[in-house]
Amino acid sequence: MAVLFLAPALRCGSPTPLYAQSIEEPRLVVRGLDFRGNHAIDGYTLRTSIATTESSWLVRFPLTSWIGAGEKRYLDVTEFRRDLLRLVLLYRVSGYLQVRVDTIVRRSKDAARIQFLIREGPPVRVRSIDISGVEGIVPLRDLLHDIPLAVGDPFNRIRFEWAADTIRAAVRDRGYPFAEVFRSYDVNEDSLSARIRFELEPGARGRVDSVIVEGTREIAPDVVRRMIPIRSGAWFSQSALYRSQRDLYRLGVFGYVNVTLADSAPQGPADSSVAVRVQVTEGTLRRLRMGVGYGTVDCFRGLASWSASNVLGGGRVLDLTARVSKLGAGDPLSAGFENWPCGALKDEVGTERFRLNYNVAASLQEPFLFSRLTRGTVSLSAERHSEIQAYRRDALSANLSVTRETRWDLPVTAGYSVSLTRTFAEPAIFCSFLSVCRLEDAEPFSEQRLQSMVTLGFVRDRSNSVLDPTRGSTLSAEARYASRLLGSDSLIQFAKGVMELAVYYPIGRRTTLAWRVRGGGIVSPALGFGGQSVRYIPPSERFYAGGANSVRGYGQNRLGPVVRVVNPERGDTVLSRDSPGTEVRRFVPDTLTAATGGNSLIIANAELRFPLPGFGARLSGAAFVDLGQLFERGKELVDFSKTRVTPGLGLRIATPIGPMRFDVGYNGYQPEAGPLYRKEGPELVLLNPLYRPGRSGAWVSRHLVFHFSVGQAF
Repeated sequence: MAVLFLAPALRCGSPTPLYAQSIEEPRLVVRGLDFRGNHAIDGYTLRTSIATTESSWLVRFPLTSWIGAGEKRYLDVTEFRRDLLRLVLLYRVSGYLQVRVDTIVRRSKDAARIQFLIREGPPVRVRSIDISGVEGIVPLRDLLHDIPLAVGDPFNRIRFEWAADTIRAAVRDRGYPFAEVFRSYDVNEDSLSARIRFELEPGARGRVDSVIVEGTREIAPDVVRRMIPIRSGAWFSQSALYRSQRDLYRLGVFGYVNVTLADSAPQGPADSSVAVRVQVTEGTLRRLRMGVGYGTVDCFRGLASWSASNVLGGGRVLDLTARVSKLGAGDPLSAGFENWPCGALKDEVGTERFRLNYNVAASLQEPFLFSRLTRGTVSLSAERHSEIQAYRRDALSANLSVTRETRWDLPVTAGYSVSLTRTFAEPAIFCSFLSVCRLEDAEPFSEQRLQSMVTLGFVRDRSNSVLDPTRGSTLSAEARYASRLLGSDSLIQFAKGVMELAVYYPIGRRTTLAWRVRGGGIVSPALGFGGQSVRYIPPSERFYAGGANSVRGYGQNRLGPVVRVVNPERGDTVLSRDSPGTEVRRFVPDTLTAATGGNSLIIANAELRFPLPGFGARLSGAAFVDLGQLFERGKELVDFSKTRVTPGLGLRIATPIGPMRFDVGYNGYQPEAGPLYRKEGPELVLLNPLYRPGRSGAWVSRHLVFHFSVGQAF
């Protein structure tokens, strides 16, 4: 291997002659690109600042490079020379005037490995910052805190321009629409210090004279005006322009929104009025969407929705939606898919839960309810929803909700709902928790009942994406209360609270560390039933855990308390041997496992999402650890003995509707112990209060749990 040293290529920005590669020589594939000595600027920023790039991972990896896999990128000598200048310029703009950039190029027959050697030198540091002309407009202390430069920092000229923009925006936000900031600096290269000066020319303070709306067709201009925070006669505010643009986009009826000053310059030194121009382009006001999908829990599913904007004028939105799931694995449209490919539903056959899930809903949203900060929604729905090994709920519901935008940009929603519900659960659940062990005594719990409930919640979303967040955070909380005081049935009385926090940290270019904490609790009053005092929480309101978006080392709803029932009326005939040479066919009854849920839940997830080399942005991987506990709270607030920790790995395939996700979780725990009952005529008879079945089958089926779904786990 021939080795070529090019050093020093640049000293203080003056390039020395670079070794010339003759035209006849073959082009060199860049198989390596590295930076050494850089501390002030990270390697990713340096790579994006130059034209030379290394070939893809498949080209650099010995086992795949010989077959020609991957994208090859070649060394361009002219651009390579310019890259040296680009790096020096980047460092000088960042305050490092004495930077030196050398290079080492290791050449083989058809490849090159490049290394940039950077000696940054000491930076020019900010010695003083002087801001004049802001007296009486913006507190100087606030500006010094907000600008991205401080005394003692390296003198970065990009941040210097940013600081001027920050001062200008702060002044314009206080009613000075034509404020300008003049800036200057003095650099002493001997002492490596800089003095920075900003001089404000605020101009006249102005009020909004008029709001001009352009581009509307079906939506009246007055609707646009009332939905924005800008009013005629109010002091001008730059941030109000941004909020107006955001609020109009939130309506969902505009494809384009631009809110600017109509005046490009003041008419004179005493001009104290401005006009605001709102330019909009209406989007499609009628939309029809249809889609199909598949998931390990829902099997095949379909969605159809139709929305109409500006219904009855005023920007109101009417939504009609219909969803159906468990297609092919739920009555009356069962086609045997519960055996394959929807094996997660196999144990549901013959139960009340083996029915098609559906939801049909109609909602009307009023975007201006007494003020632009408040919107209301009224909706009607009919649904059937089932949870694996838990319950099935049929409901007809009416809902009214009001959402208020707060001063902290935190929407708070309050709602009231009334519904006629029927909940079907295994009788063993009532026998275990309520000592109602006669089947006929458990039937009243499945009767249709009236549920009346109020809710209060908020969502603070600071993440950068709904489908695949890589930075920011999301905080949500909800409280629900059902009581006879609200008209609810005597058996449906409870108070429930849930809170969740998810945080996303970017690590490098496409790697994200994400974690989430979720917790909740339910309380219910003591009720008289069957001559005893019981605390009953409807199965549809209890907490369940385990699954693709919970603790992934468990199947859907399989973490937490369970009950088991031996059904002598169902089972399989198996062949067994009593003695050598003697075969006997025996009937083995089915044992049905049902999740009882709990009134206390704590879940924590940590996940590292990273790119897979050689596949671009289409395919990425994940390594995760999930922790959770679900239990029936007694005297102890938290029962750490119920905590389960399951690690795992996953793949993510990018799609337009979000990442398609494959996860496999490892579970090293024994099956959960719980009561074992046997059906004997009209009653359930307790066989074992703490029955724990053994695990059978191969290691993979005993310890690995597979999930397939669309969208990130959190």
